[in-house]
Amino acid sequence: MKKLKFKTYLSKSRTKNSLLGYNTNVNSKISVFTFTQLSVQNVNCTRLNYLINQKESILMKSRQQLRKNSWAQLIPAWAQLIPAIFIVGLAACDSGTEKTAGTASTSATTSTATKALLTGPATGVLIDSPVSGISYAASSGKSGVTNDQGIFNFNHGDKIEFKLGSLTLGNIPGSQIVTPIELANGNDNKLQNLLVLLQSLDSDGDASNGISISNETSAAVKSSINLDSNPDTFADSANLKSIMEAGGLESNVKTAEEARNHFLSQGVALLSAQIWVSYNNQTASVLRVAGDNSREYLHGDARPDDSCDENRVCGGKTIFQSGVEYGVADAVDFDNRGFKLVGKPSIDTNLKGGLSNPGPTRRVRTDGFELINSDIVTVQRAREKSSVFGELFHIAKPIQLSDENEVAEKEVKETRYSKIDNDASGIVGTWAYDADAIKTQTLVFFPNGKFMMIDPTGATQRADQEKCGKPGVEFASYTYDKGSSKLNLSSFTYNTNGCAGFSDLDNNTATGFNISSDGNTAKLDKQGEESVTLYRVSR
Repeated sequence: MKKLKFKTYLSKSRTKNSLLGYNTNVNSKISVFTFTQLSVQNVNCTRLNYLINQKESILMKSRQQLRKNSWAQLIPAWAQLIPAIFIVGLAACDSGTEKTAGTASTSATTSTATKALLTGPATGVLIDSPVSGISYAASSGKSGVTNDQGIFNFNHGDKIEFKLGSLTLGNIPGSQIVTPIELANGNDNKLQNLLVLLQSLDSDGDASNGISISNETSAAVKSSINLDSNPDTFADSANLKSIMEAGGLESNVKTAEEARNHFLSQGVALLSAQIWVSYNNQTASVLRVAGDNSREYLHGDARPDDSCDENRVCGGKTIFQSGVEYGVADAVDFDNRGFKLVGKPSIDTNLKGGLSNPGPTRRVRTDGFELINSDIVTVQRAREKSSVFGELFHIAKPIQLSDENEVAEKEVKETRYSKIDNDASGIVGTWAYDADAIKTQTLVFFPNGKFMMIDPTGATQRADQEKCGKPGVEFASYTYDKGSSKLNLSSFTYNTNGCAGFSDLDNNTATGFNISSDGNTAKLDKQGEESVTLYRVSR
């Protein structure tokens, strides 16, 4: 009787977002694929790792328990799926630093979780293009007007009020990069109108060479201007035109489309301020963007294979894996969460990782301290965990399936990248084989003793390795003795660039890494190869 009730309950609705890509239709018989989906959803990763280590004991006890009930004949189907359950469950264990709206979850070993709070004086820049002529007042007492490079001064921890004439543009936490996105503080209308206002009041009408607002123009800006008004009518308002006349500006008011297109042109360049990293002892992700407006980027991922997308909808095919991506990126859209960047890679070995497959709602922005990658995802259904067996198979209580008419709850999920640590006289930081190129073999030494090579070329020196190198990444542990200039690499967790790089070295083979007196270059001596000069590209 219990068995019949179980089957009927599972069969009376249709499942959504099936783990293996299958749906159970109305009145259909129970499917092992449906059960797999239900059993692993939201499994606690720490608990799951424990269960893997204890799986033989658990299976024995589980069979004994099931024999006491009348469900024993279902065991063979479940047992065949256990390896897949463990694999998918482990792939769902995310080690990055992430935040969701109203909730924060961090890993103790993640770089951004261990950063000390910054204190003391700091410098920031106000950018649509760099904007000069904007008054600012920080809560620490520092104040002034942004200069021709858009620069302002503050102390870490300050709140800063930005004003144009008597109009407050925003009152926000101080950061190294401030754009209209930060000033708008989530208000879409204000964001669009700020772009039109700042670009229209530029002295020469050409925002591509910077935005300069004169004292005469600034003095004409009154607090009565409504930045929250409809963007369709803001550009045509009499207030804006009268300000331009008072400032002696002869150019036309920028249309919403013109202002939007200019801001999009700044989206990729904003990320070139730093080399961005998210890492812990098991995984790493690195993004480097060219600072010459070429829009070139290099991205490396060292991570487990994953068959699940951002909403944890999983299939039988890997969609994320360790690898490298090199190409050109464009900002194609923006909103109050940041820019939508789309990469056009010429090298792409990390599948849907990186910028090549951003999805419709992924956005990127930076405040100069961090790169914030956000997406709108489906909120995972919470469930009770009443027993070890129930936790593993999710059958301790009747399973509530989603109604096909149910509207899925959404949330904003953020992954934060920090700027790479850099020891100006030591090995920690980022080193490139070519000082002027983005498409070059790049070495990253993290302060936690982890090493990553991001290799978009797969180039090798030795003739016997000419055909076995390929683009990819390496992720390993390292030790470095500055006194002897000896580098040891060991325990390669990921190695996807074939025989290129360092994975072919024996664990006990030291590599020479002699850092110059100014710390800007290093001589790399790898066994069996000619010496190579490396260039520090982190600052």
